[in-house]
Amino acid sequence: MTIHAAQPPRHATHRGGSTGWRKAIRDGALIYRRSLAQSLRAPVFAFLFPSAFPVLVLLLMSELYRDLANVPGFPAVSVAAWMTPGVFLMAAMFGAGYSATGLITDLQSGYLDRLRLLPISPAAILLGRLAFDVSRVAVAGLVVLAVGVLLGAEMTLTGLPVVLALLALWTLAYGGLFYAVGLRTRSPESLGALIPLFMPVTMLSTAFVPDALVPGWISTLSAVNPYTYLVEGVRMFTTGSFSFGELGLAVAAATAAMLVTQLAAMRSFASLVAGD
Repeated sequence: MTIHAAQPPRHATHRGGSTGWRKAIRDGALIYRRSLAQSLRAPVFAFLFPSAFPVLVLLLMSELYRDLANVPGFPAVSVAAWMTPGVFLMAAMFGAGYSATGLITDLQSGYLDRLRLLPISPAAILLGRLAFDVSRVAVAGLVVLAVGVLLGAEMTLTGLPVVLALLALWTLAYGGLFYAVGLRTRSPESLGALIPLFMPVTMLSTAFVPDALVPGWISTLSAVNPYTYLVEGVRMFTTGSFSFGELGLAVAAATAAMLVTQLAAMRSFASLVAGD
């Protein structure tokens, strides 16, 4: 299916890049509102799923490994406090794919073709959906974090914006992979194959067990896993061990992953718009 770019109206004038970005933001807000309206018709997949499974994981895993906190040298007061950061970030992984699937469905139904015939910024189509992903995953993350605090994790009000910002970066990084694959294959079914990816990403990290207590080969893989650095960045705020160095590594890892996946998604979308 080829998406034909609409020609700008004759009366349109170019006033510089800033004007283009303002239009993209306005158009993106309209896409955001449409995404929100669609999600309210199917709230289970949009909002419940990204929070329900992580909460279940946190409840079961923290109870199953409760005695791990008694191991000499365990770096947290409770297993729940240790696991909450990793499970909190899992909300982004279980929230991934929802909006990407919607975009591919719009492509297959022809709605995206009709949308492109309007004087709408192409960038807005992705920006609106990405913004919606960040906001709905933030809601799920807050639910998971609240459960973690009830189980013994720490969290200050000053640290809350920081961990939500890290969650937003991870949402864009992990979700970008779904957009890139979906736009390349143009098949919603292909996104289902990415769902189990959360298992190796979380298991080969320090999300559930400290680095000192895992086999050497897992420790090696964990050191090159960007998720590890995100988890450690959030963990500072749930264990009361803040470090600017750890926070910097978390931001750098999330940003690098986001650039890779989002650039791939943008290239796929540009090829789609160009009709390649």
